[in-house]
Amino acid sequence: DERNIVDAAASSGADFEDQLAQIWEKNKKFIIYCVAGIFVVFGIYHFSKFIVAQAEVSLKEDYASADDSTSKLAFAEKESSNPLGGFAYSELAGEAYESGDFQEAADYYAKAAKSAKGAIRDAALMGQAMSLLQSGDSGQAQDILKDIASSEDAGNATEARYRLAELAVADEDYEVARDLITEIQSNFSQETFYWIQKAMSLQSKLPPVESTAAES
Repeated sequence: DERNIVDAAASSGADFEDQLAQIWEKNKKFIIYCVAGIFVVFGIYHFSKFIVAQAEVSLKEDYASADDSTSKLAFAEKESSNPLGGFAYSELAGEAYESGDFQEAADYYAKAAKSAKGAIRDAALMGQAMSLLQSGDSGQAQDILKDIASSEDAGNATEARYRLAELAVADEDYEVARDLITEIQSNFSQETFYWIQKAMSLQSKLPPVESTAAES
């Protein structure tokens, strides 16, 4: 009997609608609050992203307006926990290094390394080491260079090894220099090619191994 089937389907649909209506009447406040809560969370998320973006724009504008050493130092000190503050310290350090104030350059580079991240931090540490070498503090410079050289993530680890090899040659510690040069040559890449060439040039200036052994 097709009429019974249609009537049953219609009755089933009506029952389902009644159930939905009952659920809505019992839980409409909860449902409204949930939907409202979702919209609130969604709004807060996008508003926070907007605030962060605006803060970044404001920070970059402040940095761009720091066009002299005094204002740049004020910005770096204010934003010392921000990578852009670390970049400002690096610029101040570069200026001090160029003017021959190597101790001040080392201090600025140290502050830059604490604030910056990634390649800027690596460069700041190298700058600190080179500034210390220029100021006569080779011991602390060597410690920094060794830390860089032992870091797998440092992009300038090969340069650090070369600088250490130079210092070893200056101290006539040729065995250490040879070990460092061998390590440099064993890590060939496009990024390290320049320092490998430098290491080969340094190696050519070393005394023969036989004469070194005879002297010892």
